[in-house]
Amino acid sequence: MRTRHRRLVAAAALTAAASLALAGCGADSSTDAPATSQTTTAGSSPAALARSLAQDETETSNPSPADSAPKSEDGVERARLVVTEIRVGDYQGRDRVVFELDGQGVPGYSVDYVAAPAQQGSGFPVEVAGDSFLQVTIRDQVLPTETDMTEVAVGTVTADEATGVAGVAFAGQFEGQAQAVIGLEGTDRAFSAFLLQNPTRLVVDIDR
Repeated sequence: MRTRHRRLVAAAALTAAASLALAGCGADSSTDAPATSQTTTAGSSPAALARSLAQDETETSNPSPADSAPKSEDGVERARLVVTEIRVGDYQGRDRVVFELDGQGVPGYSVDYVAAPAQQGSGFPVEVAGDSFLQVTIRDQVLPTETDMTEVAVGTVTADEATGVAGVAFAGQFEGQAQAVIGLEGTDRAFSAFLLQNPTRLVVDIDR
């Protein structure tokens, strides 16, 4: 009887030890799981320095009137484009933001103020500094994986000079539309938007 009792006690101890080991493994695996917000929240990476305006961009005047109303334009032909660079600088006392595109065709676009910028598709906040926010949507985009073009990285860029632009967040593309948000210091300001060619660029000018 004593031998049998010792065997039962030993078996119970082994069972308890195994249960504790399994519980420990479960705890470790839960803490190692990556946070999904790091991969789904747009503009959460540290701000990089935006390129300065190209020479012709400091000389080309804006043919469109400036006001705070939404701006949009349809593409004139079927396009396959990718946003490859964002530039920020001063243009005759205005803030100028340039989105350069690679590929073929002329894109459609829309630019409008939004109260709370949210990423297309996911709905996660687009994190960018500023008091007011201009959302830029550029249509006729193609996934970079389907071409040999390189899309600008998702994240935020800031200007290398004194401007009223707090930052520009690129939020990637969804269903053929690239999305960016321009964070501005102060309240909504008058702005205008137009296209340049060779290379293809969307230019947004904002009053100070």
